[in-house]
Amino acid sequence: MAYIPPTTHVTLFALLRRDRFLPEPGEVLVREGQRVEATEVVARAAIATEHRLLDIAHDLGVPNDKADQFLVKDSGEVVKKGEPLAVRKLALGLYPKRVPSPVDGQLVVAGDGKVLLAVMPQAFELRAGFPGVVMRVVEGRGVSIEAPGALLEGVWSNHPPALRFPREDFAVMRVVGSAANEALDPEQVDVSLRGTILAVGVLDSDSVLKKLAEVHARGLILGSLTADLIPAMQKLGLPVVVTDGFGKQGFSPAAYALLVSNSGREAWISAAARDRFAGRRPEVIIPLPSPGQSPPGLVAGEALNVNKRVRIVRGPDAERAGRVASLSERTTVLPSGVRMRVATVEFDQVQEPAVQVPFANLEIIE
Repeated sequence: MAYIPPTTHVTLFALLRRDRFLPEPGEVLVREGQRVEATEVVARAAIATEHRLLDIAHDLGVPNDKADQFLVKDSGEVVKKGEPLAVRKLALGLYPKRVPSPVDGQLVVAGDGKVLLAVMPQAFELRAGFPGVVMRVVEGRGVSIEAPGALLEGVWSNHPPALRFPREDFAVMRVVGSAANEALDPEQVDVSLRGTILAVGVLDSDSVLKKLAEVHARGLILGSLTADLIPAMQKLGLPVVVTDGFGKQGFSPAAYALLVSNSGREAWISAAARDRFAGRRPEVIIPLPSPGQSPPGLVAGEALNVNKRVRIVRGPDAERAGRVASLSERTTVLPSGVRMRVATVEFDQVQEPAVQVPFANLEIIE
């Protein structure tokens, strides 16, 4: 039986389509068939930045099942800061007990002595991200945009879990350094890189972060990143995409060739969190002019075969790339005692010995 591993794309030219959906229902501003630019707003919505849960039963001094009768606002109603949500009148002329709203917001739901408030929603504008043609409109949610271009998918991004929409940007991309495994030196970051997306083989020191802020860098494409810098990257206010893994190995030859051949072009960088089930990955898209005929679509879902280019995703050789030299016909007993079918992988460095890797520890690079 053929084994179909995940696929990572390092594609020089293909027809790319991406869904651009709002995190909450809203309004779509473009039509099907319309050409859009990268910065064009395609949809917008009012999105609450946070929620507050209030215990009105406690504040009123009544049991939970008695509190709802004192509400003076209904679900869905907008309230101002300081405006009462619930009022309990007291006997003997005493001042009534009030529960004021701590913020400007909207009452989402109330019940069992509790009130959930959405802090006043902020306007959210969803931009196209990259230039292309609107191929599909989903009313109230967003659009699908199609464009020819190069695609480089990553293995990690600095998307923090608390952020609902990924960091992304569109700007000129420039390769820094002269080798695929060259580390970024602060002296290389100068005014010529102002407002650009930087592509560099290795980042192994946080000494360069101040210089990135000074030149207002718009994004960072890394071949590899040392693991100790992960917390600093997650706090960085610009999108970061790592294409090949952690350590100091830098870009794979295919990724480096793609970036060098397109240095100086505009690129879209999306630091989306990797989600295998949603088919979402951090990525870089470089829009390219069409030669007149429709370019091919992306290849995915192919079986593991001899000569396929692969990356090892787990085990002692994780993050290394090479080509499949052979596939075992029968299962092999691994040092762990597990019996599995394995592939013999030859690395890009010819002097490195080939290794046997379980099928499940491989992904195809297309």
